[in-house]
Amino acid sequence: MKRAKKTMIFILILLLVYIAFPFIAKPDIDAKAAILMDAESGKILYSINEDTPLAPASMSKIMTEYIVLEQIYTGALKWNDTIMINATTVDSEGVKIDVEVGDRLSVKDLFYAMVVSSANNAAVALAEHIAGSEDQFTQLMNEMAKQLELSPQTYFVNATGLADENNEESRMTALDVAKISQQLLEKFPDVVSITKLESYTLEYDGTVLTATNKMLDPNDQGLYFESVDGLKTGFTNLAGYSFAGTAEEGNKRLISVVMGTGSDADRFRETKKLLSFGFNKFYIPFI
Repeated sequence: MKRAKKTMIFILILLLVYIAFPFIAKPDIDAKAAILMDAESGKILYSINEDTPLAPASMSKIMTEYIVLEQIYTGALKWNDTIMINATTVDSEGVKIDVEVGDRLSVKDLFYAMVVSSANNAAVALAEHIAGSEDQFTQLMNEMAKQLELSPQTYFVNATGLADENNEESRMTALDVAKISQQLLEKFPDVVSITKLESYTLEYDGTVLTATNKMLDPNDQGLYFESVDGLKTGFTNLAGYSFAGTAEEGNKRLISVVMGTGSDADRFRETKKLLSFGFNKFYIPFI
């Protein structure tokens, strides 16, 4: 009798949980495009303009990360390999680490600088080392996009996400940003040990690099989201403020993308809305 009573109570609790779920309203996301994806299944939980190609800015570095990690995975590249900095690297625009021609940095330092602080010259140095030139590396990026079955609307013009010499920028759909993020996390799950870092100290000269992902900072309670452990910010004047995020709670990992928000803080606020919606509506904690 007691067992039957406990079973009934358990069933009632589950019913209440399931009944409550439909009343969790979809968030109103202020962005040009956005998407929320279940990382395991690839199911789309929320989307707006997910198939519209937009400038991704530094979110395109997710593809650069993928290719670098694949090189490491196959043994073609090692973390402690050193790369000599050339004039092209030094002359990179936007965010960059302080290096001079002739300096030697490890692949690890360059990769972490690219991922944590979005250093453009680090991305260029890695690209040139792997492919001989950034143009040839960009060809690898576009070939990989086809292999990973991203849409034809997505294409890359360089390894950084900045405008090229013709003032053209890469294009990605929010869906494709989510897909490449899913592939990155699935094939190289340890990457979150890097993308979750609030800062990184360069072994090269001791410079401390601060993460561009402000959702990792517990001191910024307005933007902090405890379960976030990645993934990549992006900004150019054309792209606006964008962010590919990922978070894990229990056994559920979500991937979010917002493109073209109005400010640095807005991209994280909109991401917070998406992730909160996803975990509250679709994730059932163990009772």
